[in-house]
Amino acid sequence: MNTLDNKICIVTGSTSGIGLVTAKELAKMGATTILVARDEARGKAALQEVIHYSKNMNVDLLLCDFSSQSSIVAFTDEIKRKYSRLDILVNNAGMMSHNRIETDAGIELTFAVNHLGYFLATHLLLDMLTNTPSSRIINVASDLHFSGKVDVNNLMHTHDYNGFSAYCDSKLANLLFTYKLAKYLQGTSTTINAVHPGVVETKFSVEDRNSNRTFPMGRLPPEQGAKAQIFLGTSPEVQGVSGKYFNQMQMERSSTLSYDEELADMLWQKSLELTGLASTFETCNPRYTRNEDPIGFYCSDKL
Repeated sequence: MNTLDNKICIVTGSTSGIGLVTAKELAKMGATTILVARDEARGKAALQEVIHYSKNMNVDLLLCDFSSQSSIVAFTDEIKRKYSRLDILVNNAGMMSHNRIETDAGIELTFAVNHLGYFLATHLLLDMLTNTPSSRIINVASDLHFSGKVDVNNLMHTHDYNGFSAYCDSKLANLLFTYKLAKYLQGTSTTINAVHPGVVETKFSVEDRNSNRTFPMGRLPPEQGAKAQIFLGTSPEVQGVSGKYFNQMQMERSSTLSYDEELADMLWQKSLELTGLASTFETCNPRYTRNEDPIGFYCSDKL
């Protein structure tokens, strides 16, 4: 088994399903493991389960609602206050809604959580990641991205909303984001990859995120589905591999549309605007160091 002693890992969406299994296994390997939960009670229950399973007391719980950008900012600020490095970031939090719901910021909920949540949290943690040798980012996507389409003029699915289509589109956005960020990370030791964990028996809240209405998503047990993201986060076999799509533990080509660089560029710009990061890029000072301005590092060196 790979040892993760002295490593620090974050797993979002870690109160159930493959996120919880991933957190348990990373902690068992010796990592300081940070669980991220929207609900405090469920988070505390998961925390105790991970500690009991792993026999590792270096497990932390932070709260974050990935539909809220202010919550993401507060969460990443707390990470930076408490920790000096970040070795593995598993972007696993996700949801699907049958009805069209808008966040307080007026952003369609599935897009806000599944894409902008990944986008904003990763950007805000890039400084820690790029200053940690051989750090890894894993974006949990889905083979449903093959059915996805990203219309940058209708990212909010304002007309003719369909929950399944919105979910597929958000998973395609995960791939477009992964491939574009991988290019920016060239020249660093930080890697980013996307993974389809298989069709896993997990649960998503639907319609009202505070309700108890859930539905099963697949056939694989979470223990099997989690293997792929654990593999990408820890295996020496994928050390240095970046900008790839894995179907479980096999590297494959994703959809043709996911490699559309023009579409990726447009989605990236829209995402900057929707997260408030665009002004940071526009005003970045090339004299800043990575520590002083993590976003400026990419702006000055890469854009």
